[in-house]
Amino acid sequence: MHAARIVACLLVLFGVRSSVCSLPCDFIDSVNITDGERLPNDEIRHNGVIYNKTYYRVIDYDYQDFATKRYVPNYVRGCLCAVRICVRLCCGEHEYLGKRCTHTDDYLPILVNVSATEAVDLRNHSLYGFLYGKPCEQVYELLPEESSADEWSIARNGSLIIADELLIPRNQYCLAPRQNNGFASGLVCFTTNEEFKYNLYPVGMLLSVPFLLLTFFVYACIPDLRNMHGKSLMCYVLGLSVGYTVLSMVQLRVFPGLSASCVISGYIVYFSFMVSFFWLNVMSFDIYWTFKGVTGVRSSETKKFLLYSLYAWGCPILLVATAIIADYTDILPIYLRPQFGTTRCLFVENKLIEFLYLYMPLLILVFMNVVFFVITALRIYKIQCETSVVRRGDSKRHTKLDNDRDRFGLYLRLFIVMGVTWSLEIISWAVDNNAWIFYVSDVCNCIQGFLIFALFVLKQKIKRLIYKKFGIREIRQEQKTSSCSTRTTATMVSSYQESKSDNPLVTRESNAI
Repeated sequence: MHAARIVACLLVLFGVRSSVCSLPCDFIDSVNITDGERLPNDEIRHNGVIYNKTYYRVIDYDYQDFATKRYVPNYVRGCLCAVRICVRLCCGEHEYLGKRCTHTDDYLPILVNVSATEAVDLRNHSLYGFLYGKPCEQVYELLPEESSADEWSIARNGSLIIADELLIPRNQYCLAPRQNNGFASGLVCFTTNEEFKYNLYPVGMLLSVPFLLLTFFVYACIPDLRNMHGKSLMCYVLGLSVGYTVLSMVQLRVFPGLSASCVISGYIVYFSFMVSFFWLNVMSFDIYWTFKGVTGVRSSETKKFLLYSLYAWGCPILLVATAIIADYTDILPIYLRPQFGTTRCLFVENKLIEFLYLYMPLLILVFMNVVFFVITALRIYKIQCETSVVRRGDSKRHTKLDNDRDRFGLYLRLFIVMGVTWSLEIISWAVDNNAWIFYVSDVCNCIQGFLIFALFVLKQKIKRLIYKKFGIREIRQEQKTSSCSTRTTATMVSSYQESKSDNPLVTRESNAI
């Protein structure tokens, strides 16, 4: 009961309200059904579609152009896309598209291709339902009669497929019946700034990957760094490297829409980022455990790392397995399924889905990390106060405490880097993806690889280990020794000459002899 209340509070905090007062789907995927027919068991029939209590809510808000929220008198709104395959129309229910949307009393078919050989009127098909209104300000019309690159059809999930390879989600296009044309027109959202942003972001992530791989390579090649902490870091940067690489390929549209490679890439991205989250949590817990005062023998390090691996690899596997089971079984209702590969390679663009499968686990892990670091910081302060006098005579204990404290500071900086980045990501998700904070979050993501490389590789201690590994340290040491010897010899000669000039009697006595 308490857990349910906590989840409800988190939903309210991050803009995903409880199902009592908010829709169980994105607003853009719903329709006003206030004038629908009331049926037994509190069901509502609207335009031939029946909504049970699970799929509609009485709400008090609306959106202007799907962007600006405003409060209105209570009305009933139903999640059409949860009970039908949604197709969005550019104009209203009884309108066609000329120079603008124009009302007509005539029947206007929505005739479209659903395959290379089959065309259907969506108005007469019981599987389809209609959303109304352009999803964006600027759209351009596809002209298949003029160019084969503009040939399009409607997929089984309501997305639009262009040239058999480009997948356009339902909220990035709309259809428009024409008064004198049997086939409906397809219009696709076009925003130059959005295209620039989504082309620049994956390139920025790819630039971050080499730094992550260099960090992995350094820790893999140097035996002194392959302790438990180094292995944890290697697993962490490996997860980020794979996640960034595949996500960049997805956003650059390397994988065709609705293909098996698209779905698999979505699961890989999800798994990889979950791995990085859980390994960061492992490092936070490990430094907390170090200062808890529980010590173990050296042979227990292997066992500890195996337990960490079981947790940090096992939990992401369970999450991915849960997503697969939800997608390919009827255990959960459709509005709770991640639906990888339907409208995009990742899960659907739905705040409830994104919260349940991504941001809720992330919030829990970030909260745990904060608790671990706060407790550890307090313990370090307490230890320093209690042992400031005792440690003066115990250099070994002093060195161990300093090393553990330095490692804590390093992990804390890493957590701050990652925590700030993902906090901005959560905020941008909760408020509006077009807000300025979204771009700040993207920049932070793009420079993560360099920041991690700077934190864990560009350190004097690591540099010395690299010099030692590749035989550079000895050369520099010889040069330094030779330089020191030269300076020492020159100093001795200079001192001798000065002593002679300061003692002229010695010179005269020598000449006299």
